[in-house]
Amino acid sequence: MRMKIGYGKNYNNNSAKVDIGVKRIGDLLLFFVGIAFIFLTTAETQSQEINVAAVVRPRHIQFGEKARLDLTISGKTFIKHIEAPQFNFLPAFLAVPLDSETTPRLEANKIAVSMAWAYELIPQAIGDFTLPDIRFAYQGTPYFANPGSIRVSGTDTYVDVSTNAIHQVEAEVDTLQPYLNAPFTYTFRHLYTTVLPTREPPTPRLPTFRDFFVETLQKSPTYTQQIRGRTFWIEEYTHKLYPKKTGQIVLAPAELLLPLPQGRRTLKTKPLTLTVQPIPETGRPSHFNGAIGEYQISAEIERGWVEVGRALTLTVRISGHGNIQTVTPPTLPAIAGVIVGGPNPFEVTPASRGYVYTLTAARMGIFRVPAIAYSYFDPTRAVYATTQTAPIPVSVRPHPNDPDWIETDSSTGFGWLILLAILIVALGIGGYLWYRTGFAIPRRREPSAETGTATRKDRRKTQDTETAPGTPVSQAREVLAALVNSDTTGNATTFANALAQTLYQYLEETFGLSQRNIDTAREVCTHAGIPEPVLEGLIDLLTKCDYHRFAPVSLSTSERNTLIAGAETVINEIENHHNPHDA
Repeated sequence: MRMKIGYGKNYNNNSAKVDIGVKRIGDLLLFFVGIAFIFLTTAETQSQEINVAAVVRPRHIQFGEKARLDLTISGKTFIKHIEAPQFNFLPAFLAVPLDSETTPRLEANKIAVSMAWAYELIPQAIGDFTLPDIRFAYQGTPYFANPGSIRVSGTDTYVDVSTNAIHQVEAEVDTLQPYLNAPFTYTFRHLYTTVLPTREPPTPRLPTFRDFFVETLQKSPTYTQQIRGRTFWIEEYTHKLYPKKTGQIVLAPAELLLPLPQGRRTLKTKPLTLTVQPIPETGRPSHFNGAIGEYQISAEIERGWVEVGRALTLTVRISGHGNIQTVTPPTLPAIAGVIVGGPNPFEVTPASRGYVYTLTAARMGIFRVPAIAYSYFDPTRAVYATTQTAPIPVSVRPHPNDPDWIETDSSTGFGWLILLAILIVALGIGGYLWYRTGFAIPRRREPSAETGTATRKDRRKTQDTETAPGTPVSQAREVLAALVNSDTTGNATTFANALAQTLYQYLEETFGLSQRNIDTAREVCTHAGIPEPVLEGLIDLLTKCDYHRFAPVSLSTSERNTLIAGAETVINEIENHHNPHDA
């Protein structure tokens, strides 16, 4: 019984102890749960009161300018244990810390604190960029803020973010490797989509061009162009530049000052690097005097004749496009028996130069102003070229005050009178004799058979000895024979042209003459080995033909026959030398 009661007593005591222990454990659990609930509630309340922000200003910058990033974390409770914001904008931007600050304030009878950080954003590339999120950490809780996007344009472009208006500048040259003293074009352009809302217009500032001779061209009218789906107005400023030295030359950027409502902004073009080349030595003509460009030369004479001892004016003009400052007077070839004076400049324009020469003949006859050659360097084709004038024949007459000429002229007139008198007497005598014979007309004798046969044989023999028909020499002789019987005495131009073309045709068929002019004829005959006296006779004939083709001088029958006889002689001598067996 004792044991049972004792057990029961002990059991009751143990149960009481267990109840007390369970109660204590429950109280502890409730305490910790309450603390956790309070902590979580406080943390949630604080997290709901935390605000973060990231702001970039301005949203559009030029390359070389800087933007500002402001980061802020704030709340209605006391903020502590804030870690520095974490972000990385590379490779688009380099972020450089500027400053940070903590600002306490009183809100709803509580002390609240705001923290701010400022950074400088330096662009490393050009384009439109969306910046990544910026991470804040507060009491182990991450917070994020996104600064948005930013546009970085080159120094040559300005974009108004509010209106999306664009202003842009550019500069270009038509070649990066110009030649010394050779012109090239420099163009500066201002492209814009909207006119600025200011009274002051944009102001361009171009480089100084100190290593160039500058020619300012007229400003082109404003025009429009579609670029990337938008309409741009374009203003151009064009200059012609002539390099003064060889080597590398850097053209500084051109600038445009934009008077914006919020202040001035400067747009800049990219610099241009040029390599100026010297004029090449290869292929340079011996008479090249430094003319750069592309030119033509012309020459004219005041008349086709001149008197001995009197001056004749020759005008030479060089025109074209290029560096006209490099054009110099051409050198006139020597002319036998002529004294050349000048040159004297008489015309100076942006596209031409003119020079006057005086020609004074020392003796009578015919002389030729030879072809005047002028060489220049064409930078567009990078080649040397030569232009030349056509030869000009000039007839030299006796001076009217020359006593010998007056006496000769008078005696010649008197001789013509004597010949006329003799002709009249001869006609009278002939008419009288014709009348006395009773107008008798001798009848033609019919040849006998033997005589006719002999005559036909002789005729065939004669034909066999003639030149074979169809050869160049036979054709030339036929034309010359036709000229003898043609009625071209009164038309010197027609006769001289026909005679010259006959000689040229003969030379073409005999030696393969390529061009019908005196210089080519001389070259072909010299190459064929024609003796110098024969060649000079041919050149003299062709020169006289040129003179009579262009000079308003009549041609008598005797002069015409003399020229024809001279042509026959020259052709025969050429044949004797060129085809001795046929001759």
